[in-house]
Amino acid sequence: MRWARRAVLALLIGLAAPACYKPNIQDGGLQCADGGACPEGFHCAGDGTCRKGGTMICQSELPHVVPICAGQPGDDCDPICQSRCDCGRCNLSGTTLACTPAGNKQTGAVCSPATDDCAPGNICLADCEGRTARCYRFCATATASDETVCGEQACDVTVNDADGGMTSLTVCEPPAKKCNPVGDSKDCGNDALGCYITSTGGTVCDCKNTAMPGQPCSVYNSCIPGYRCISFGGPATAACYKTCTIDGTDCTPPSTCTHAGSDPYGYCST
Repeated sequence: MRWARRAVLALLIGLAAPACYKPNIQDGGLQCADGGACPEGFHCAGDGTCRKGGTMICQSELPHVVPICAGQPGDDCDPICQSRCDCGRCNLSGTTLACTPAGNKQTGAVCSPATDDCAPGNICLADCEGRTARCYRFCATATASDETVCGEQACDVTVNDADGGMTSLTVCEPPAKKCNPVGDSKDCGNDALGCYITSTGGTVCDCKNTAMPGQPCSVYNSCIPGYRCISFGGPATAACYKTCTIDGTDCTPPSTCTHAGSDPYGYCST
């Protein structure tokens, strides 16, 4: 009887021991984590799921691109987070989204529209009426959007296709950049670009425009460099005023530099 009790006790101890949990991951049954992370023995495939085996073997001219954020919903490849491309980056090619070679130019950099040498997540767009071209960051499609990729700027620039037709793709405004908006400072390094104060009070390099001092304006870069669009009671009253440094000597007396919510810069007013 003592032997029987020992056998029963041993059986109960065995049943109480913790079991080792080893999940059975199905091929393609697990979504990639942020940055394209997958468990050991799996890789992040173009559809945003973890597939068995190592990283995809791609041609040198069309290398594998690791997703840069959590994949967005949709059926086409994902230009915002770069998922659903086994090889290459997701970009607008002609009139449709396709997996294309990736470049290395970052958001806001001058680029080549012919080769589109922008980094994944960006597209090279002709800018400033064809005087230059820059890399713009994708932020929305017909089925998804992520305005956080724009930082301080808005997701509100519509992309046209190769035929000039409007698409359902949207990119961020040019990225914020520290530059001197007083006069034509040349801080932007491109003859087509000037330093402007944005609607949120920061500075940005954007296309030089032609509205002269005192003339009507609309968007923040409507005016010639060194001037800003100031409104005193709605769009109908907006006009170009000289940009100045608070407590500086940029304004011609009796004008003085007035605060406009963008210290240390204001505008010259009488």
